[in-house]
Amino acid sequence: MAMALAAAGGLMASAQSNKGTITPVESDDEAPPQPTLHYYDKHGEKLETPVLYLAELDTASTVRPKSPYPLYNGVTVGVNFADAIMKIAGQKHMSYDLSAMVSLHNWFFPVLEAGIGWGNYSDNNDLYKVKAYPTMYGKVGINYNFLYKSNPDYMAYLGLRFGVAQCKWDKTDIRYTNEEGETVYSPNEMNQRCTSTYGEVLAGLKVKIVGEFSLGWNVRYRLGLHSSGGMSPWFVPGFGTGPIGFSFCGYWTFGGKRKKELSTINDELSTINDELSTIDD
Repeated sequence: MAMALAAAGGLMASAQSNKGTITPVESDDEAPPQPTLHYYDKHGEKLETPVLYLAELDTASTVRPKSPYPLYNGVTVGVNFADAIMKIAGQKHMSYDLSAMVSLHNWFFPVLEAGIGWGNYSDNNDLYKVKAYPTMYGKVGINYNFLYKSNPDYMAYLGLRFGVAQCKWDKTDIRYTNEEGETVYSPNEMNQRCTSTYGEVLAGLKVKIVGEFSLGWNVRYRLGLHSSGGMSPWFVPGFGTGPIGFSFCGYWTFGGKRKKELSTINDELSTINDELSTIDD
């Protein structure tokens, strides 16, 4: 019994003396690197099946907010014919424009718009008439595409515009009723001119119809109208007569590139892995 107790005490003392001891392990600096398990491709898109890969160049270990499209991904030309529809509904002024936007990573789209507008108007009480002559306008801005990782044939975007327009109009048949109840005519205001500037905030959609042809529409809120000379034109080309407007456009895209399908990426990675396995064997 005494011998058993002595043996147990020796084992406990040995265990206490070895507590916290780290046994060194030799490392081989020349050993080949271990393959890394990747869950995402180089575009940050999640792979259907994780891939073991030796290099870090073509895959990503974390998701990155990066578009799979090149910096330049084509140009889109549009024709706005919303006012042609509104004219049928009785609108008295028209603005028609062409637009061009460049796709940067299918993410940001710098935009130029240029057009011409004109109109005719009679006051509800027939107190005056306005004839707005055809004059030019232009806008510059940018669109932000929320679907930048998706098919470029489709867009859901917000945009900003800065517009400048030349205005020219005649105001005729101006009359009013004086205190005696008599109709008094005022001189015509001919050849009125000014330059107007304004901003726009817009939201819109673009969808593919066939081939490279798409249709799109957007709603615009216009603000900050300023006209030279303190003038107040009835109609400003590209702006209209009020703060709310919309566009309906036909679009043609040139030079855009399509994103590789996920299955194609997986096939390429599988081929590379097979080649690496062959080399290791």
